[in-house]
Amino acid sequence: MVAWLEKIKQGFTWNYKGGVHPSTNKQNINCDKPETIDNPAVISIPVQQHIGSAGKLLVEVGDKVLRAQALTESQFFQAPPVHASCSGEVIAIEPRITAHASAIPELSVLIKVDKTQQDAVLPAALNGELLTAENICQRVHQSGISGMGGAGFPTALKITPHKALDVLIINGAECEPYISADDCLMRNYAAEIIKGVALLQKVLQPAITIVAVEDDKPEAIKALEENTNDSISIRSIPTKYPSGGEKQLIQVLTGKEVGAKQLPIDLGMLVQNVGTAYAIHRAVNHGEPLISRIVTLAGDLVATPSNYWVPVGTRVEDVIANKLQAASETPTIMGGSMMGFMLPSNQAPIVKTTNCLIVNHPQAAQKESPCIRCGECAQACPMGLLPQQLYWFAQGDELNKARDFNIMDCIECGACAFVCPSEISLVQHYRTAKAKIKAEDIAQKEADVAKLRFDARQARLENDKLERKAKHQQAALRRQAQTQTQADDKPDPVAAALARVKKAKSEAPTAKQTDTGEWVPDNQAAIAQREARKAQKRQQQENSSAKATSNPAVAAAIARAKAKKESTTSDELDSTTHSDTKTSANPAVAAAIARAKAKKLASEQQVTIEEANNAEPEEPVKSSANPAVAAAIARAKAKKLASEQQVATEEAHNAEPEEPVKSSANPAVAAAIARAKAKKLSSEQQVTTEEASNIEPEEAVKSSANPAVAAAIARAKAKKSAAASSESADDTEIRKDENSQAIADKPKKVNPAVAAAVARAKAKKVAEQKQREENESNDNN
Repeated sequence: MVAWLEKIKQGFTWNYKGGVHPSTNKQNINCDKPETIDNPAVISIPVQQHIGSAGKLLVEVGDKVLRAQALTESQFFQAPPVHASCSGEVIAIEPRITAHASAIPELSVLIKVDKTQQDAVLPAALNGELLTAENICQRVHQSGISGMGGAGFPTALKITPHKALDVLIINGAECEPYISADDCLMRNYAAEIIKGVALLQKVLQPAITIVAVEDDKPEAIKALEENTNDSISIRSIPTKYPSGGEKQLIQVLTGKEVGAKQLPIDLGMLVQNVGTAYAIHRAVNHGEPLISRIVTLAGDLVATPSNYWVPVGTRVEDVIANKLQAASETPTIMGGSMMGFMLPSNQAPIVKTTNCLIVNHPQAAQKESPCIRCGECAQACPMGLLPQQLYWFAQGDELNKARDFNIMDCIECGACAFVCPSEISLVQHYRTAKAKIKAEDIAQKEADVAKLRFDARQARLENDKLERKAKHQQAALRRQAQTQTQADDKPDPVAAALARVKKAKSEAPTAKQTDTGEWVPDNQAAIAQREARKAQKRQQQENSSAKATSNPAVAAAIARAKAKKESTTSDELDSTTHSDTKTSANPAVAAAIARAKAKKLASEQQVTIEEANNAEPEEPVKSSANPAVAAAIARAKAKKLASEQQVATEEAHNAEPEEPVKSSANPAVAAAIARAKAKKLSSEQQVTTEEASNIEPEEAVKSSANPAVAAAIARAKAKKSAAASSESADDTEIRKDENSQAIADKPKKVNPAVAAAVARAKAKKVAEQKQREENESNDNN
């Protein structure tokens, strides 16, 4: 490593493969101190003049701007700002044609230039402690400096320290024909260039700093040597095209070749243009942004080929105006004759990377001949590529094969086309293929970014799903733990409900079988409990009464309250009594009459019920085979029994004595009791009649299969009615005996229907008794 650096210091130079020696056409160009052209009427400043991205606009249409005022800004080094090169008014911000062979419009700021120029306030120079590497890089960025050799790479980003630097090369080769802008700059501003190189040394700290100049520029070499110092070496290199290329210059000065997909910084080297060094000096030491540059105006039609200071944004037609020998419609070439391109219009502006304008006589279009496979292009290529193969791949759109043959390493120097005997425009084919490859790469990059976003989204959704699942599981565990805690503190309601059901089932009354074979609930225990509760309640009432009667005053008060309540009840019932009570002058007589009627009715009903129970007709027995017939017979019997009871009741009412007899000591009480019992008897008879007539057909059908069952049902209903009537009759008999002397004798009326029913009942009873005796005798036998 030390030996290699020593060789560089001693002035060793190496050679690179390929290259050509075209005519330079620089001998007639004036390289004295450059003139400044007059300010144009309108300037068009593209927002993006570099490799990278555009900054954010700071101005709007109608704004007044000063010279050196920033039009855009950015905090990132890959987007250096642009500045107004003249003061004036912003008249438009729109896409305009720019300095590119494609003629694709780019966003530009149009400024109407003032006649009197006004400068913006410039930042102070960096001196003393402020002169640090970080501040220098920041000032270079704010001044909008980008590579002025032609590539336009942001300088602040390029000089930001990344790693230790071995060699810093300042490129002053300027090998392309016609271009002499750097030669003019080195001749007239050598001291400023050396100061800019010193600032780069302070930032990059290189081991060796070399300023390389081709040997056909002796005046520039002399001027640099007069202003340099011991840390900067001025090196003369052989004139050969394209020695000014970055990779070719590194190989000439260091002997190292930068490989494919490598950068000079990977080898510990960095290359900057002399114009860039001068711009850095103006920015750091004077605060002046990059708003103008030296441009060479040359060509066959130029009256006096020379170099000029041109404000950035000046249109080409304003630069060449009044400097041509005659008016010409020939397209202007921007750049050199080897790597330059024809402008689509002279309305295109001068940008930061513009170094030359060539205006030549129009030439006839060259007719390409078929490739003869001579191989001259391969020998001339300074990058060691195979131009012939790349040409075939580019013509056939075989982009993948062209990529494999490293078409992207082509520097488009034009050496291959210069030596081609078939005069094939090889560089144009390469540019087209490279543009297609770049478009594919951009599309693939966008697709990769989209895929990454999609994968990231899917991963995020999956993570969200897992997080929700984990949250649900945690919530379930919390609920389970809470439920378990509650279960430990509180009995399970389901288990308690099941226990209650089980207890109710165990306490439910057992079933028993009746004489007819039907299973019914055994309620004897419940009945016994109810009777016990009633007896307990009666005992409590008796005890309460005994306690109350132990005090004579209390007993007298209770007796008065009872008498008053009975009197009030009697008054209320008097309003609903029958017409016979109203006609009676004595309430005792009315009570006696009611008791007599009730007793007579009870006796007749008792006889009728006994006959009905003992008088089963033969027809139901015969028809019992048909359930429907048996049910109909049962309903008929119940209906007939109810009608006979109604007749007996009416007869009892008709047996009233004409004159009542005086009765008990309290006539009102006796009358009330009689009326209440008579009303109770009538309601019970009505209920019995409705039950008999509402026997469900299904029940009748079920019971009619056995005649004895049907008869038992009828007897049970009749027995219930008779029991209620018997109780009323007993009370009536007692009251009748008390008032018997006041009742007049009256002959009894006999109802033929009742007499017939009684006769049938007696006959049925005799027949049934006879049948039982026969059955018993048969059983004994």
